[in-house]
Amino acid sequence: MPRAIAHNDDIDSCGLSFSELQELWLGPCDRSVFNTPEQLRDAWTRGRDVVMRLWARGGRRPQAWWFLGDAASLGLKWPGYHHQQSYLFEHNALGEEERAQLLAGWRKEFEQACSLEDAAARKAHLDWADVPHSLRQRWQAARRRRERRSAPLEEVAASK
Repeated sequence: MPRAIAHNDDIDSCGLSFSELQELWLGPCDRSVFNTPEQLRDAWTRGRDVVMRLWARGGRRPQAWWFLGDAASLGLKWPGYHHQQSYLFEHNALGEEERAQLLAGWRKEFEQACSLEDAAARKAHLDWADVPHSLRQRWQAARRRRERRSAPLEEVAASK
């Protein structure tokens, strides 16, 4: 996935420092660079477009998006870093291109998981890849239908 590049004029025009942008992206470290919640909200208002363009990709969102109103306005709650992708997918909060990229990756991981012998290992792999449960169910059902349709053909071929 190509990385977004911030042009200096983008960053300069929002009036935020790199440290402030980083906090909007990752959240505060030990101590916030902002002195008040109002300063943080103001920074999000000024820097939102830059932060979203740089870091709202791959089914993940900046921390400020989750905690300063954008997610709440959609009725979304922080699911944790490792479940953002499936959570945003399940709640239809992804753009078409981002959704298509995730679907392709998840399909690959699903097929890889199906090659594993152990059901617990398959589940662990799908959990690790954060494949949404709705897709797991849909793809597994389709796989079973294909297997049922191909089983009689294999029996006919074997009897010849």
